[in-house]
Amino acid sequence: MGKHEFLTPKAIANRIKAKGLQKLKWYCQMCQKQCRDENGYQCHIRSESHLRQMDLLKESPSMYMQGYSKQFHDDFVKLLSRRWGTKRVHANLVYQEYIADRHHVHMNGTIWETLTDFVKYLGKEGICHVDDTQKGWFVTWIDNSPKALARQEAIMKKERAEKDEEERTRKLIGDQVERAKKEAEELGLDDKEIYTELKRETEEEKIKLNLTLTKSANLTLNTTDKIDSAAENISFPTTSISFSKPSTQKKSLSALVKKSNPMVTQKKEKDKEQPKKLSAMEEIIKEEMEKKKRMENFKVNGNKGDNRRKDDYKDSRNNRDYIDREIRDHRDYKDNRRDYRDRERERERSHKEKDREYRERERERDRDRQYDHESKRIRRE
Repeated sequence: MGKHEFLTPKAIANRIKAKGLQKLKWYCQMCQKQCRDENGYQCHIRSESHLRQMDLLKESPSMYMQGYSKQFHDDFVKLLSRRWGTKRVHANLVYQEYIADRHHVHMNGTIWETLTDFVKYLGKEGICHVDDTQKGWFVTWIDNSPKALARQEAIMKKERAEKDEEERTRKLIGDQVERAKKEAEELGLDDKEIYTELKRETEEEKIKLNLTLTKSANLTLNTTDKIDSAAENISFPTTSISFSKPSTQKKSLSALVKKSNPMVTQKKEKDKEQPKKLSAMEEIIKEEMEKKKRMENFKVNGNKGDNRRKDDYKDSRNNRDYIDREIRDHRDYKDNRRDYRDRERERERSHKEKDREYRERERERDRDRQYDHESKRIRRE
């Protein structure tokens, strides 16, 4: 029985069936031919071309097996490295994507019987990191390219340099601390320090600092509303550092704390009289309260503002009419735009349908012409 013509429905159906993946047991790796059923496979293995290929395979089976295994290995690793890189991925997922290609090398032509054996081989050769889990075998590609190795070496050098820098700075800081402790011991200074907190309740308040250093130095700290003091005994020559007018008489810290300054009390009263600055939230609340008060006064006064209310009503009515008119115009404009878009879509749809019909007619004419040409050629033969 002869073959069907090229453009007959049977020939087209056969070509469509042959496009996708078929069953692996009906595939011949030597001939690289996929059969669609058992009958076709049996016919193929009895054909002369297949028998010739089998004779070649009998001469050197290991050579063919090694060649197919190498090709399968290279293609699998190339797909793994390009598609997933150095990420951890399920081995079966990689294999499913690999066999999606219709012309791939099948595993039944390689030295590995199962995918598990192949994955174990990759782990032994050091090509991938392999781990077995409850979900199956996972593989991670190891990038041994010169660029990757150079990149890793540069990263390690950078980390090493950062660690060396941190250690160096830590050592310098430790040396400085030890040097400072030794100098303090030589000068007879105490390590303990007394810290006082600087506070001011208002922004306009000024802070005055009186620093006097003597053999038994006194450090005084005066604020306009509160006096907190701190003192240290430092064995330096007598010096005087002041940011305010220095006092003529030397006073102890306890005397300064006990005595109250009349100027400070006067300034306190002035600060209390001055209103505090309000925050944005407080200003909004204050405005709302003032509005409520105005509304209450308006309700109490009653009919005093009738004329003003009438004018306001007219203005609001005119504004409302204007807004309604604008809304109607905007709605009409949107409706017109929508209608215009619908008409454009219908026009495009009709044009596409016409083009499709025209192409189909042209295809039918070409098919008829080709069929007539083939039939004439067959008649001549």
